[in-house]
Amino acid sequence: MYRVWLSRLFLIAVAAIAAVGIAGGTACTRWGQPGPITPTIGPISSIYVSAATGSDTSGNGSLNSPFKTLTKAVAVLVAATSSPNGVTIFLGTGDYDAANGEKFPIVVPKSVTITGSNYGAGPKGGSFIDGFGEDTIFERIAHTAPHSVYTTLEVVPPASVGFGSAYVGASTVRLPSSRALYASVDVIGIFNGSTANFGAGITSRARNLNGMLVASGTLACDSCQIRGNGFGIGALTVPLPTTSPSSGVPSIALTHSRGDSTVGANVADILTDGSANLNVSGETFARQGYAYTDSFTPVVPSTIRGSIDFGGGVTSSPGGNVFIGARTTEIFVTRRNETVSALDDTWNPNEQRANINGKYTRKITFGSGSVGKNVTILHSAIGSTVTVGPAPAPTPTPSTTPSGSPGPTPTAT
Repeated sequence: MYRVWLSRLFLIAVAAIAAVGIAGGTACTRWGQPGPITPTIGPISSIYVSAATGSDTSGNGSLNSPFKTLTKAVAVLVAATSSPNGVTIFLGTGDYDAANGEKFPIVVPKSVTITGSNYGAGPKGGSFIDGFGEDTIFERIAHTAPHSVYTTLEVVPPASVGFGSAYVGASTVRLPSSRALYASVDVIGIFNGSTANFGAGITSRARNLNGMLVASGTLACDSCQIRGNGFGIGALTVPLPTTSPSSGVPSIALTHSRGDSTVGANVADILTDGSANLNVSGETFARQGYAYTDSFTPVVPSTIRGSIDFGGGVTSSPGGNVFIGARTTEIFVTRRNETVSALDDTWNPNEQRANINGKYTRKITFGSGSVGKNVTILHSAIGSTVTVGPAPAPTPTPSTTPSGSPGPTPTAT
């Protein structure tokens, strides 16, 4: 059942239509919609926003006179000259939803750091970016049908956005049809998250409500909670404009230094089209049919495979991931010539030669045709492997310092 859903998931959105230009018309950015040209504002280093006490009409974005919406803060960011040290948007506690005046999706086309307040109190007690709108930017670059993709927050090139101590999601999602897809964040640019929650507020069990979509962008998340119904993180290659600074290959790095670091989805925690580069350590994969699978239907067909490192691979992930509880299999490989390294992780115990503690005490490489609770590789995935086992012993570094003190110099007699 899950394989059927996975194979059809992106066909829901990718109903190909005639190619549409990324931008056109007067006063239109490469990524945004046509609109009036906002006068340039002088250099800024911080913008304050408060859903409770701010005002978009009388506020000026200062600590004592904050704006009311993140939408306004981003508009000011785009119009302003940034400080050499960058710009930070400070979100006070509150629900940043349509009733507060937000216009979704909130598209961020310029580098900034967004930081919330009172994280850990949950969406109702912290800073919650809460709502959704049609992701027309993704629909255009991926040539998908109108009204097929929706999101809350979108990062587009050349923006590099830092994000922390806040929640992103939607407490209510009403999509136009069962064929539409939602993700709380769409990463086409660069997104660096830290101690944050994505896919927050989702209460519906609909499978097309998801965590984060990485469309040829770069996602790094440290100690993040990411949840969705269909997928936690979906990553795929899309055709970006030639002026984009991105390499066009989706890249994901997940680490855990403090707090919770969980990816949880009902179907697949990480779902890719086989092209994404992954470096993952210290993550707990929960609630899924699959922890990782490459079953995403490609938008851009490619035989180039990404680097998949859950531990001990070419990108030197230290591992430490927890693969326990998948209803079908933890790692499910469907494509040819894909290499997955997963050393020093914890797996379903007593499955496919894992011991009672869920550890592999020696290196084992699974090939095509392997089937089990921990690793499954289709027979047709010729050349694909998943390597599990203990972390390699560190290689001692030879010392160049003499081990002892030199003896006394002989004296001639």
